Amino acid sequence: TPIAITEGNIGNAEFVFQKSGLNNPGISNALKEAHDQVNFLSSMINDLSTLSRAERGKLQVDVESINAHELCETLIQNYTKDAEVKGLKLHADLDSSLELLQSSKLYVREILQNFITNAIKYTESGSVTLHAKPVSGGVEFAVSDTGIGISKTDQQRVFDKFFRSEDFHTRAQNGTGLGLYVTVKLARLVHAEIELESAPGKGSTFTVTIPNLR
Repeated sequence: TPIAITEGNIGNAEFVFQKSGLNNPGISNALKEAHDQVNFLSSMINDLSTLSRAERGKLQVDVESINAHELCETLIQNYTKDAEVKGLKLHADLDSSLELLQSSKLYVREILQNFITNAIKYTESGSVTLHAKPVSGGVEFAVSDTGIGISKTDQQRVFDKFFRSEDFHTRAQNGTGLGLYVTVKLARLVHAEIELESAPGKGSTFTVTIPNLR
C-alpha cells in the first residue's frame, strides 16, 4: 500500500507538471527518475514475495480452463504502451487452432509477463513477438525479440537467483536478477519446460511448453 500510494502521487505530480507548461528539465527528470525507481521497487517486492512463497512451498496450483488465444491478446494489449514508449512493435503470432489449456492461469500469465517485460526491457529497436501454438498435450508459447541477446556463458546462468550479466548493455537496465529465477519456479509448479535460444546482437527467444494438468 505505501508503494502504491507513492507511485500514484508521483504519477499525478508528473501529470500536473506536464500540464502546467513550466519548462524545468531538473524537476521533470527528478519526477521521472522517482517514478521509475518506485516502480522498480514495487517489481522487486513482488518478485521477492512470489519467490518466498515458492521456496516455502506455499504456492498452490489452481487448475482452470484457459483460453490461450484470449490470454495472449490481453497480454499484447497490456504491454503495447510499454513497447511504444521505447519505439518498439509488439506483435502476436497465434495459431488459429489454439484450444483451451488446463493449467494455472495466474502462473501461466506471470511466466509470459516476465518474458514479455524482459524482452521489452532489453530491446532497443525492432520488435517483440508473442507466439502460441498447440502441441501434443498442451500449448507452446514463445517470446522472441530483436534485442541485445545473451552470450553462451550467460545463458548457463541466466535462470540463477540474483544473476546479473556483466554485459554493459544489461547493466544499463534496472533489474533484481530474480525475474527469470521466479519464472523457473512457477514453470516447475505447472510442469512446464523452458528453452532459450539467443546470441549477442541477434535477439532472444524464450519458449515455454505448458502441458494440460487434467
